Amino acid sequence: MFLKNIKLPILFTLLFTLMISAGYAQNVLDDIEEEDRMETAQTDVAPNLVSETIKRISPSKKIFILTNENKTFSKGDFISLLLANKLVCRALVAKTNDEAMSGIKIVKIYNVNLWKQLNQGKEVLVLKGDDSYYSNLEKAPKETAEKAKNDLKVQDEDDLFNSTTLNDDDLSLEETSKRLIKTDNLLSAGVGLIAGKDDQGASKRYTHFNASWGYQLSDNIWAELGAGMNTINDYPSTGLDTRMVNITGKFKYTFNAPFYSYIMPYVGYQVINVDSPGAGVDDGTTTAAQRENELALVDDLKKSSVIFGVTVLKRIVPGWFIRADLGSDIISGGMTLEF
Repeated sequence: MFLKNIKLPILFTLLFTLMISAGYAQNVLDDIEEEDRMETAQTDVAPNLVSETIKRISPSKKIFILTNENKTFSKGDFISLLLANKLVCRALVAKTNDEAMSGIKIVKIYNVNLWKQLNQGKEVLVLKGDDSYYSNLEKAPKETAEKAKNDLKVQDEDDLFNSTTLNDDDLSLEETSKRLIKTDNLLSAGVGLIAGKDDQGASKRYTHFNASWGYQLSDNIWAELGAGMNTINDYPSTGLDTRMVNITGKFKYTFNAPFYSYIMPYVGYQVINVDSPGAGVDDGTTTAAQRENELALVDDLKKSSVIFGVTVLKRIVPGWFIRADLGSDIISGGMTLEF
């Protein structure tokens, strides 16, 4: 009787333990299956891409200067460049600076046809880190990879640290350049005062709107083409308007100045064309002498001469300057964009 009484509780205990163990085992299996599903799902999701712009390319196309506006990658990171969501090349970030620019060294080419499309000013998609998601989508042909290696003469990532390669192609175009302003182009717009005359023949300055484009021919040597226009009311006589069109060509040299500024002395040539349709026209209210005087006043505004002066640029944010021009052609102020 005593044994019978013991067997029944033991039986219930064993059944309860087995039920708990089975439930726990099922939960563990569910967790493992769930983790597998999550890992599979993660590999199927495309990594985040950011858009950046190629600013400069070395002659050998091994070194790129790339914008880093999104602050996505930093020195030492491996990145991949893509066009139309297709891998183009693999690179190592060799240098970054405070102006959202990075120097990268190409270590591998995936697609030669897309590689040929890379040029200065081209927008590319940048992927930091592992690019296996895209490489698995489309495997590059073996012949293409071999040709790319031969073109670059970079056999693997270890070759990055070969001293000969690094000496032939410095990791940063900006470091090897003597340019104070690194970009090639300066686009400016402003308003100023240009010399002219009033209807009495006395010297007078008029408000003049102007714009210019400068191109860096060589380190710190610039060529600039400018144009401007203004209208003088009641000139050469009451009721008449005269338009002045100012065309200038200048050569400049850049010197460094304090407070992120640059001084650019210049010499050039200025041509001022004048248009006054009503001048010298007989409207029945003027004499011949008055009409001749009107034409003479218009001719007095015309100009064709050598000019000289200085341009001052003060950087305010990356890519933008405040500009001042003090010269024999104009006194002006405005804004300048570098690109």
